[in-house]
Amino acid sequence: MAAYLVANSYLGIMPEVTRGTLNSGGTPVYIPVTAPQVTPMQTFLRDEALRGSPVMVYDQVQGVRHDEYDAKFYLFADTFPNLVKAVLGGTDTVTPGTPGVANTHNIKLLNNASIGSQPQSYSIMDFDGANYFTLLGAQADQLEISFGAEAAAEATVKFFTNPYTSGTSATTPFSSPNVSTVHMIPAWDTTITVAGTTYTYIQDGTLTLARKTAPIFTMGAQAPYQNFAGPIEVTGKFTAVVNSLTDPWSTGSGATALTRSPQALVITFTDPNDSISATQYSVSFTMTQAQFQNVKRTRGKAYTEVEVEFTANADATDATTGYSPIQANIVNATSTAY
Repeated sequence: MAAYLVANSYLGIMPEVTRGTLNSGGTPVYIPVTAPQVTPMQTFLRDEALRGSPVMVYDQVQGVRHDEYDAKFYLFADTFPNLVKAVLGGTDTVTPGTPGVANTHNIKLLNNASIGSQPQSYSIMDFDGANYFTLLGAQADQLEISFGAEAAAEATVKFFTNPYTSGTSATTPFSSPNVSTVHMIPAWDTTITVAGTTYTYIQDGTLTLARKTAPIFTMGAQAPYQNFAGPIEVTGKFTAVVNSLTDPWSTGSGATALTRSPQALVITFTDPNDSISATQYSVSFTMTQAQFQNVKRTRGKAYTEVEVEFTANADATDATTGYSPIQANIVNATSTAY
């Protein structure tokens, strides 16, 4: 028998109409992926009842089980909106361009109490080069975007799912992978604006959208009753060059990481290689009320740096209904809503 090649791996993902049920008539999206990991979270209940012997464990029986799917992605403007929508859950509002002009997708936080404000669940099909793993009822837990001037913009995603089924062939409709040819976005082509001013001296950073998803278990089934998404929290951090005597976060009476001073923060990742007409593809996040905090200046290099964290506070501007800490805008060639 021969070993199996990891390079043959691929990922398919598709929204579910009924939570936990594969939409066999749907159309999957295939997202280029690095470092995918399917992890079965099978618990075992230990029998530690005393039996007159110096023994700790006599038996182990299956407890409840959920599974987890973790992966890393480059930012591709045509497929990345699927991951954004999985975390935020809101409707994709498309502003179409005229023929030959890119379309803008605006995705905000779902706020609908009648359905528990739960983002749509997904079906995931992961092929590891040997076996096909189908994971249903997948609920996004966290999306973290990392960016550094010398690297590609990347995102890591975690889903909580129902126990997988495995096979030697792909489950319909995941049998015909069709992966996009859009280019990944290099992180150097990132624009960061705070209160309308563009900051050109930031070296790297992260942006994390966390839902604190967890499985809910009830009697009569080993699998989760539901993989449940909690309220969203949006945080991040920057590392920047200290290039003046008036670092905006830590110096002077107006230091924004030392006073209550929420500001509009916009992070835009622009694709320099894909465009329609004169419009380049891009992925942008807007946080209208970002508060900087936990600032420190470091001297580990030949030049002085400053590290600062931020939390995006809820506001009405970034929300469709009620409040939200963030909204996303993606420009690409896709004319239909995600």
